[in-house]
Amino acid sequence: MNFSNLINKIYDAFNQPLPGYEAHLELAPYRQKVEQNLKKNNPKIASTLLLLYPSESDIYFCLIERTEYEGTHSKQISFPGGRNENGETIKETALRECNEEIGVPIDEINIIGELTQVYVPPSNYLIHPFVGYCDFKPSFKPDEREVKSIIEIKLHELFKPDLIKKQKMNFGPKGQRFQVDVPYLDLNNKIVWGATSVVLNEFRKMLNL
Repeated sequence: MNFSNLINKIYDAFNQPLPGYEAHLELAPYRQKVEQNLKKNNPKIASTLLLLYPSESDIYFCLIERTEYEGTHSKQISFPGGRNENGETIKETALRECNEEIGVPIDEINIIGELTQVYVPPSNYLIHPFVGYCDFKPSFKPDEREVKSIIEIKLHELFKPDLIKKQKMNFGPKGQRFQVDVPYLDLNNKIVWGATSVVLNEFRKMLNL
């Protein structure tokens, strides 16, 4: 599939019902009580961007590896994104954060649509995940303070048969830690889990390639 055909397919897919929470639960079965928490916690609003682009006769999207810091999402692999600021729409947040974190000019990004929202209990964020594209490979400029590296992934990696794997992870406060078998996506030999993995799982199911 060439790039323009893919983009048309994504536009068409957004006119159909989204896979939604069923796709989320496949990668995060421990999230079944999330809706109840969401109603109680008055979450902070954030946006992310799944950015597609052509490069060397292939189609890519990018993730970022966050720098180490004192916070919930230190060193995690995620989409470019961040908190909504006063006076901007959630789409504007996604565009601004993509520009600030990986240096892609806002006027080079075309937004296609928004996937199902994802609530993140540890940081109490409600994430609005957008899908967009550039007509050519961007000249990435990672923000040194927030981004350790940019990970470029070929789109077909999302459809390999051994994409979803599991590993044990520890959860809970000190003294009350417990282990859970957590599904994750094996992408470029990186462990992609949590909110990022559930968004990617919905996106790949939406495309149904």
